[in-house]
Amino acid sequence: MEMLEQHVREGRVSFHVPGHHNGTVTDDSLPTAFNKIMPYDLTELAHLDDLHHAEGIIQQGEEALGTLYQSKSKWLVNGSTVGNWSMLAATVKRGERVYVQRNSHKSVWNAIEWLGLEPILLTPELERGSGLPTVVSLRTVEAAVTQYPGGKALLLTSPTYYGDMADVRAISRFLQTLTIPLLVDEAHGAHLIHPNLPNRSAIFEGASAVVQSAHKTLPAFTMGAWIHYKEDINESRLFHALSSFQTSSPSYLIMASLDHARAYLENLSDRDWSLIQTSHLAFIMEMRRAGFTIKVGDDFTKMTVLTYPKNGLIFSRHLSSIGIDIELAAEDHVLFCLPFRELKTQEIHHWVKLIKNASQHVPFIDEDETIYPFPMTEPVSRLHLIKEDTHVVRLPFDEAIGRVAAETIIPYPPGIPWILKGETVTDEKIRVLKEWISLGRNLQANRHVMIKQIDVIVEEF
Repeated sequence: MEMLEQHVREGRVSFHVPGHHNGTVTDDSLPTAFNKIMPYDLTELAHLDDLHHAEGIIQQGEEALGTLYQSKSKWLVNGSTVGNWSMLAATVKRGERVYVQRNSHKSVWNAIEWLGLEPILLTPELERGSGLPTVVSLRTVEAAVTQYPGGKALLLTSPTYYGDMADVRAISRFLQTLTIPLLVDEAHGAHLIHPNLPNRSAIFEGASAVVQSAHKTLPAFTMGAWIHYKEDINESRLFHALSSFQTSSPSYLIMASLDHARAYLENLSDRDWSLIQTSHLAFIMEMRRAGFTIKVGDDFTKMTVLTYPKNGLIFSRHLSSIGIDIELAAEDHVLFCLPFRELKTQEIHHWVKLIKNASQHVPFIDEDETIYPFPMTEPVSRLHLIKEDTHVVRLPFDEAIGRVAAETIIPYPPGIPWILKGETVTDEKIRVLKEWISLGRNLQANRHVMIKQIDVIVEEF
C-alpha cells in the first residue's frame, strides 16, 4: 500500500500498460471516484514486484500474512475459485480419487471436472428444525475412506454459508494416520483467527491447505483472496497451478487491499474483538426481541433469519426496495453477512425497525409449496462418469426423473449445485426446480432449464 502511494506521489510518466496510463487517458464521462483510483492501477514494474515471482514488496506482504496465520501464504487475485483449483491440482492427479463435501461451491466441481478427478461425495449433516445443510461429520469421513479407499485428498467447506464449522481437528487427525491431506474451502472464514474463539480457522486446527476469500469478511476488494498451506503440500505443484490458473496481469488495487485487510485484522486488539462480537450478539438479540427466529452458527458474522411460514424470497425483495441488500434468500430463510466491525446501537435499532417493517408486507408460503432446503442423499456416494462422447438427450423435467444428469444446475447465491452433472435426477430435485423457476429464483443453468427441460445421458446396455 505504501509503495503504491509513493509511486503516485512521484508523478511518474507511464509508457507502459495499462492503457489508461496513470489515469491520463480519460474523458468527462468517467466518474470522479474512478479518476482518483486509476493512478493506483499499475503493472509489474521493477520496484512494484511480480506476484508470480515475488522477491520484493509482494513477498514481504505474503510473509507478513503467513506470520499472522502461522503458515506459508500466497495472495490470490482471482478469488477463492483459483485457490480451490490450485489446492486440488497440487494434491490430486488426473484420474485419481478425491473426497468432496456435497454442498461445495461450484468452483470445486468445475475444478474436479476439468482436472479429471474422481469425486466421492460426502453429504453434510442437516440441522434439526431448519433442515439447512451444516458440515460433514467425522463418521461420514471414516465411512467414505472405508467404502472408497485410495483417495488422495479430502476437501471440506468450513465455515459454510450459514456459519457452521466442521470438527477440523478431529477429521485432520484421522486423515493424518492415512497420509491424506485435508483441504478446506474457508471462503467465509478469513477473520476467524483469535486464539480465544471456540472455532478458529482450519489452518490452526490441522488442515494442510486453506483457501480464504479475504474480500468476503475483511476490508479487501472483490476477488481478493489468499491461500495458506503447510509442509505436506507439494509447493512446486501448487506454484505451477497458481501461475497457470491466475491472470498474468494481477490487479495491484486488489493486492494492496489484501495487504490492508491483513493489517486490519492484525491490528485488532482484544477489546476490538470483544466489541465486535458483543455488538453482533446485540443485533441478533434485538432481532429476536422483534419477533424473528434466528439461526446462528459457529461464525458470529452470519445471521440467518428463518422466515417460515413467510416467503423468504419475497422478503428479500421488500428489503431491497428499502435499501437493505442481503447475501442470500431462499423460500424459508434469508442470510445476513454482518460487517466485521463494531455495530453501533443506533445502527442496530434503525436496521431492526426497517427489517421488521419490511417483514409485515411479506405473504405466507402457499400450502402447496414444498420447502426442500437441501437434497437428501446417502451419506457417501459417487458420481456417474460422463465421457465426452456420451450420448445426451434433452427431456422435460418429469421424464428425466431416474436418469443421470448431463449438466449442473446451480442456485446463485450461494453457488452450491442443486443437481450435479453425473448425479441421478430425483423427484424431489425436480419439484424444487419447478418451484424455484415459478418464484423467479436466480439459477445458473442453460436456457432450456428455464422452460423445464434438462439434459440427461442415454444409458446403453
